[in-house]
Amino acid sequence: MAWIAEEKDVQMVLNMGDNIYFTGPTDEFDPRFETRFEAVYDSPSLQIPWLTIAGNHDHFGNVTAEVEYTKHSDKWYFPALFYKKTVEFNGTHIDFVMIDTIELCGNTKDIQNAGFVDMLRNESHDPKGPVNLTAAEEQWTWLERSLEESSAEYVIVSGHYPVHSMSSHGPTECLRQRLDPLLKRFNVNAYFSGHDHTLQHFVYDGKDDHKIHYVVSGAASRADSSTKHIKGFSTENLKFHYPDKSWISWSPVSQLGFRKGGLIYAEFGHETARLDFFDKSGKPVYTMEIPTRKLPADTSKPSTANPFIEI
Repeated sequence: MAWIAEEKDVQMVLNMGDNIYFTGPTDEFDPRFETRFEAVYDSPSLQIPWLTIAGNHDHFGNVTAEVEYTKHSDKWYFPALFYKKTVEFNGTHIDFVMIDTIELCGNTKDIQNAGFVDMLRNESHDPKGPVNLTAAEEQWTWLERSLEESSAEYVIVSGHYPVHSMSSHGPTECLRQRLDPLLKRFNVNAYFSGHDHTLQHFVYDGKDDHKIHYVVSGAASRADSSTKHIKGFSTENLKFHYPDKSWISWSPVSQLGFRKGGLIYAEFGHETARLDFFDKSGKPVYTMEIPTRKLPADTSKPSTANPFIEI
């Protein structure tokens, strides 16, 4: 990662959550901020803004502490659980809309501020819905307004849970029902996520011949080759996944980070953005392009006669 950042003169990092394993920080002075972030990403090429959101593991602890830690770091940028950051690269404007999918959809375990042993004992489940309905609805309202107001050439929405995934955790039904219609309604360029420890790329139709790209990048520290949910996707929509199933899907070795990992480098141009997928050693394994956004002619709400049809 440091080598690519130096070679490409990277200006920013998108951090897709699960920042402090396994149970999030206790407070903003938790020593794990130093041992698991500052001291790990200490290369000069990585002393750049890290646009950060929370994952389910962060919500197991004190997620507010991660927001507060922004005051103590030169590169950790996490001003609120959800926020918009507009940047300009070479005259091209990009709106990075960073959302908290745990607040929107719920957590994968019913624990908070628990210890590591408690987390292991607690049974995992798919998100069952938000704990705080009022907070979730406020974020949905903010998200819709942010997308409606954007006129940027690129709009990238980022959240921890994936909309689509063919790996262990699979799709997030909450996001398919509530988020995906917004992505299509406002011609968002892409939705970036983590959660599943893989690299994946999906393409689905939006409005007016617009294509929406769904990118999963959760393999920074470990890789999972599970194809548990792959039968739910056609080759027309699922363009790439890594690693392949030649690896056992789960083992203690993979959980310690000895398996293949990966990351994605993105370069935004005036007409297209290019995303290069790299494995743990820096070898390129896949390349994709995202064209600039077509501003939607009509942003009215679609018919709700059958709101869960997947296009």
